[in-house]
Amino acid sequence: MQIIIDETTRKARKSWAWTKTNRLRASDVLSVFEELKPWWPITERQLYYRLISSKCLTAPHWQKFGNPERGQVNVYAVIGPLLKWMRIEDLLPWNAVADENRTLTRKRGFTNPEHFIEHELRNFMCGYSRCVAAEQSNWVEIWLEKQALLNIVEPVADEYCRRVMCCRGYNSVTFQADFYQRAEEAKMMGLQPVVLYFGDWDPSGTNMLLAAIQTLQEDLGLNGVEYYRCGINPEHFDQLSADPIPLKQTDTRSKQFIKEHGRTCYELDALHPLQLQELVRGSIRRFTDLEAVSCNLEQEKADLHLLNTLRQRVRSFTREEVERLMQ
Repeated sequence: MQIIIDETTRKARKSWAWTKTNRLRASDVLSVFEELKPWWPITERQLYYRLISSKCLTAPHWQKFGNPERGQVNVYAVIGPLLKWMRIEDLLPWNAVADENRTLTRKRGFTNPEHFIEHELRNFMCGYSRCVAAEQSNWVEIWLEKQALLNIVEPVADEYCRRVMCCRGYNSVTFQADFYQRAEEAKMMGLQPVVLYFGDWDPSGTNMLLAAIQTLQEDLGLNGVEYYRCGINPEHFDQLSADPIPLKQTDTRSKQFIKEHGRTCYELDALHPLQLQELVRGSIRRFTDLEAVSCNLEQEKADLHLLNTLRQRVRSFTREEVERLMQ
């Protein structure tokens, strides 16, 4: 069914104006995006935490009616439209902001055989890297509570050829069963399975790993795995310039959390990307034979020389054959 918008009955949108306040807010937002450019795209939540860290939100243009006595505006409600119009009017690149909830599938098909052949030749035996996790005694997997932080954590895990699993809250039984299979396979190879967990410090965030361990051990019978909560932990609070987030009283785990840890809560997003990367890197290195990593990196150079030579020969041969067949 074709959708036709009736201009006479459509509800008018709220107008947008580049007031002095909006321009000042946009300037603060641009400073954050410039600081975090190596980690684009970033989410609105990451933007929010960096605004807090930079103390921008204490400025009058982030207060209700410019009056500090009226309190801070609803920052999330403000930055949504602000980011929209900053991008529409080319003040901020479209690829700077992450949209986790939209997926575009890849288009299939090639224009002709020549196009396909050139595509294959360009990508033939490209992207090789030697697995530096070989000859390690530990099988390490990183569990990350926040999907939005994957672009920050994954490059560090890639340095050591380790997988990252985005948990996104409490794990499903399918997640548990899949991990059970991976861990058992590692144990059969004589490796020690190790899980490094990174999540929020709040009633649910501190309980998620415990709940996962309980299911894996008691329901699935998986033993012999070492689990470590690497962050965010109380020892990291002093590194943060952001204020704690309010404790969710509606969370059924709040009473126990307050009893054990107090009321201070932080989200993993409160860490600067560099801080988070260093935390992940340091945690992985604790369970890594760095000498074995160095040996594999040296061998990688010889591997790449061999593959480059072979790739050039195959490309030359293939192009000659294509020309002959097309005559």
